[in-house]
Amino acid sequence: MRTSGTAGGGGILRDHEGNMCWAFARAYHDLNSSLAAEAMALNDGLFICCSKGVSEVLVETDSLNLLQLVTNQISSQWDITCIMHDIAMKTLNLEAEIAHVPREANRVADCLASSAISYPRFVIWSSWGDLPTTVKDPYHLDKVGDPSIRS
Repeated sequence: MRTSGTAGGGGILRDHEGNMCWAFARAYHDLNSSLAAEAMALNDGLFICCSKGVSEVLVETDSLNLLQLVTNQISSQWDITCIMHDIAMKTLNLEAEIAHVPREANRVADCLASSAISYPRFVIWSSWGDLPTTVKDPYHLDKVGDPSIRS
């Protein structure tokens, strides 16, 4: 998300049954593109996986460009080369797969990204009860398989 020079990133890490393990949000400042914010959020999510000892991960992103960058289908823009290098280094320690999903299927991460500019630093939640209230309803709807309608 891009607002007044600040972008927010966020994500949720779930177990094989779809239960939340961790969620995160972070504000990114002075980035040149929304793609850079998407890449930074992926990097943060992979960082959490590595630090928590997760060895296999399926990443879902609503950014087709990010998917194409990570899978080397397109070349990295100069301004995100370092971020892409960090992502590549983290995936050496993980068995990682990346998939494109529509934005409607990524609503929890979208809500986390939208809330990120409210936090002065990187925030990681390990309990559903601690999540921002704006994220709890989308999480619950995802969990029960309720379809999302884009407004």
